[in-house]
Amino acid sequence: MVITVTLNPALDKTLILEDFTPGMVNRALSVRQDIGGKGINVSKVLKEFGVQSVCTGFLGGNLRELFLRELKNKGIDSDFVLIRGNTRTNTKVVDRVRNEFTDINEPGAVIEKDELEEFLGKFEEIVKSGDTVVLSGGASSSVPKDIYRTLTGIAKARGAYVLVDAEGELFEEALKAGPDAVKPNDYELSLLEGKKLETDDDILEAARRLMDKGVGKVMVSLGADGSMYVTKDSAFRAKGLKVDVKSTVGAGDSMVAALVYSRLKGFDDKETLANAQAFGAATVTLEGTQACTPSDIAPYLSQALSKITEV
Repeated sequence: MVITVTLNPALDKTLILEDFTPGMVNRALSVRQDIGGKGINVSKVLKEFGVQSVCTGFLGGNLRELFLRELKNKGIDSDFVLIRGNTRTNTKVVDRVRNEFTDINEPGAVIEKDELEEFLGKFEEIVKSGDTVVLSGGASSSVPKDIYRTLTGIAKARGAYVLVDAEGELFEEALKAGPDAVKPNDYELSLLEGKKLETDDDILEAARRLMDKGVGKVMVSLGADGSMYVTKDSAFRAKGLKVDVKSTVGAGDSMVAALVYSRLKGFDDKETLANAQAFGAATVTLEGTQACTPSDIAPYLSQALSKITEV
């Protein structure tokens, strides 16, 4: 079973405008809403590719029933801890004239001590040997910064495979438990290194330092510049694909889904990177945080393979 953890889910509200002007009245051309949060986004993509998963984490407030209903409608299983606080709404502003994308993310609900304890107990119950656990996204300030380290330790002790996609202290703490795979972007990796990573060699060396700390595989997303995938057997660099960008939200989550999907399918490292590139490229061509589908990624797979070199 695949288990995705979303500690700070959000309703993603996307406003499409022309010529967005701060400080003025702006009128949206269209609005869409998608349930989200990084783990939930991963589950949405996996479902489109025939992989069933269970979403867990925290849900609360007047959005709780909306999330549960939407997940059920999509055929995605869920087992959330229901909290007293409110699930947040994140607002995405898309300016079609300037081709600019602005995110305004709310901080999220306070997680009370009893709610955190309930979640840890639930997590210990649902994770089994052979499971794949995805720990991705941020957490509200009320959640301990070592939460992903704790969850990684629990999952690995039960024989599960753990993939982490986080930043800052959450990421740094998770590394201490030796996750099987991680997917930082270049900014998150730079934060960890304490300096800006300027070249591919910088990124490769930083990825290998993570592996020296006990991480099994490292996928580094580089936005429009592509990505790099480093394992004990190989290191590959993929150049970016040129696509018509409609939303930048969720591309990294789709790449995480590609890592899970590729592992379940037994793809080699180069095929895994090509899938990650195709999943990410297809996602940015969709509005809001829609999940990409097999037909969405099909035009990009061969192109992605042709742009991969070993480093």
